[in-house]
Amino acid sequence: MLALSAQQPFSHKLHAPLKTKCSSCHSGADKAERAAFPKIEQCRVCHTAADWKAPAVPTKRVYRLRDFVVFSHARHVAEARVECGRCHGDVAKADTVTLEVEHTMKSCMDCHRERKATNECNVCHELGQ
Repeated sequence: MLALSAQQPFSHKLHAPLKTKCSSCHSGADKAERAAFPKIEQCRVCHTAADWKAPAVPTKRVYRLRDFVVFSHARHVAEARVECGRCHGDVAKADTVTLEVEHTMKSCMDCHRERKATNECNVCHELGQ
């Protein structure tokens, strides 16, 4: 059993030795349009009320895309086999998640070019917005 206090921020580094998939905690990370933050019930699978009394899981988003950008985790992870670290950095080495990878049009287009994916505007943008 892992012991945490409510004052400690969530540490991916602390949990990395468990070798769980990102989607184990972030539902949808591999099969949906969006990845969700973990629910407290998921933490309680390993942490009992006696060893961890945090009221909630942190939900501060570090990575955000502009409203007119369409991004699907399912298309990138399940279909194109893009590793989570490509867009989120190596969070397994981090005690707190910080913005390691800038999400700009240039970085996305460079990745698409490198992976021979399309750079057609309507693939990532809702035209007319």
